[in-house]
Amino acid sequence: MPWSSVWMPLIGLVMLAGGESSAQAPPRKLLVIDLDDVGIELLQATPTPHLDSLTSAGRYYPRFYTSPMCTPSRSLFQLGARGSRPEVRCTGNVGPGNTYRLPIGPLTPLATKLQGAGKSAMKIGKWHLSPDDLLQHPPTLGWQPYVGVMGNVGNLGVGSGDWFNYPENRSGNSHWVSALYLTTRETDLGILAVSAGYDLISLSYHAAHRPFHDPPPHLHTLPLPLIGHWDQARAALQALDTELARLTPVALALGYTVIIYSDNGLAGPLGGLKGTVYDGGVHTMLWALGPGIPPGVDNSLIEVVDVYATVLELLGISQGPLDGPDSVSFASLLQGSGTSPLFVIAERGGPAGTDPHNNPLRWRRTAREDRYKLIVNQDLFRARLFDLWNDPQEQTDLLLAGPLSPRAIMAYDLLRAALAGL
Repeated sequence: MPWSSVWMPLIGLVMLAGGESSAQAPPRKLLVIDLDDVGIELLQATPTPHLDSLTSAGRYYPRFYTSPMCTPSRSLFQLGARGSRPEVRCTGNVGPGNTYRLPIGPLTPLATKLQGAGKSAMKIGKWHLSPDDLLQHPPTLGWQPYVGVMGNVGNLGVGSGDWFNYPENRSGNSHWVSALYLTTRETDLGILAVSAGYDLISLSYHAAHRPFHDPPPHLHTLPLPLIGHWDQARAALQALDTELARLTPVALALGYTVIIYSDNGLAGPLGGLKGTVYDGGVHTMLWALGPGIPPGVDNSLIEVVDVYATVLELLGISQGPLDGPDSVSFASLLQGSGTSPLFVIAERGGPAGTDPHNNPLRWRRTAREDRYKLIVNQDLFRARLFDLWNDPQEQTDLLLAGPLSPRAIMAYDLLRAALAGL
């Protein structure tokens, strides 16, 4: 397919969206960006000058919590509801042979809620909430248009492409993009979308998820040749940082509020703990910049399920009982006020679509408050309590170490109650 035939229909869509959004005159526009498998270890080991600049220019949250895997983190953003809810059943990944797709009802998908409020919403990049052949799934959840590679590239068999040649879904129609690095393509689409003026743009990068690869040399500074997956992952993250340096200034200049976070921790092949509810699997980071957001580092606890309600509040949309029932807005924290949540939660069960309650011994759950963290059924089929202030590597189980302090007892009771409600 000629390149011009790929761009021209999309340009028409974004021009239409731009006209609609200017008529709405919304109080704020949002660009929400999620990075893939960018654990804190990879971030600390990689030169990322642009993300470093955002840490000082905007508001940085180093205690952001997600699901330990890709699909459930994305479902938390889309529905603002726990994956263990029977209406959702998404505590594990969509994968080859899995026919699960995120349900359209009875809970209200985020973009559908925006549609009902007269707002426009565009989704770009990785979907991973249904099998790749369900090309109409993103538009049915309200994202009109959607443009992106629905699943991972390169490791899903024939037809999944690679980082430079890949199948792209544009609002239900598939075409092939060739000779263009995927991170660059997703950035180009992001620039086009903010220029069009969508009220909400959700951009899900594939980087730095495997398959590990050599990015274009002009996007990173690591010495060539790249040897080993660790160097390739660092180069992919630095290439992403370079491309973000093209996108975020444009978005901010056009009045957007920009929120950036990673969907889970570092992948196992890189030595990370993705897939577990240890901090290495669920503890990532969030950046926020835009009008009314004062710079600074904020150690408040935040979790990905609360992005749903935050988006609604920032866009001036009221939240109903079926709109993100587990989501609580942290908009006041973005503005330098408010109080940190008492606790955050993460969970993992079987493949997407299975009910974790049917196999409770394999249902991994965790809750943490400011200092203490409770883990259930990760590696051992019992509860364990850790003091993250003094034991950030989660090595000493306080429930076996002797009598708990009064402070630890209070935290234990709070965290048990939090997990009992799942």
